[in-house]
This record gives sequence, C-alpha cells and structure tokens, in this order.
Amino acid sequence: MSSPQVKATVRMVVASFAAGAGAMALVGLVAPVAMQGGLSMRDAFADQMEQQAPLVQPLDVAAIEAQLADADRMMAAARETTDDNVGRLEALAN
Repeated sequence: MSSPQVKATVRMVVASFAAGAGAMALVGLVAPVAMQGGLSMRDAFADQMEQQAPLVQPLDVAAIEAQLADADRMMAAARETTDDNVGRLEALAN
C-alpha cells in the first residue's frame, strides 16, 4: 500500500470508530429515558391544565373612547391658546 492509501484507510477506520462511539453514546443516553417513559406522549397528556383567566383581557371600549374624547378636548384647548401665536408667526414670516 502506498502512503495515500494508508492515510485513506486510517481515516476510514477512525471515522468508523467515531461513528460507532457516537451511536453507542446516543443509545446510552436516550434509551434509559425512553424506557422510563420520559418520552411517551401518554404521560405528557396525563395532567390537564385548567385555564384560570382569559389569555387576552377584553378591552374596555368605553374607557378608551373616554380617553380619546379627553385627548380631543385637550388638543382643541391647546389649539385655541396657540392660534394667536401661530397667526403672529405667520405674519412675521411674510
């Protein structure tokens, strides 16, 4: 065997050994959990949860509309107090 063939053979043997060791480790870690039923769907659905409160609280439409009306009143009041000033600024700009 020449040197490239020896290298290829050594690589194949090492890769085969690593794959076998990885498979054995995976089986050694997963098999005990699976045997105890840790991965069974039957146990996952054994406990039923009861919903205590709705996930999304309903909106209080009346409160939101009252806030919007209050904001509109505040904007109108602010607009009335600044209309004179805006008029003066426009007169100065022209």
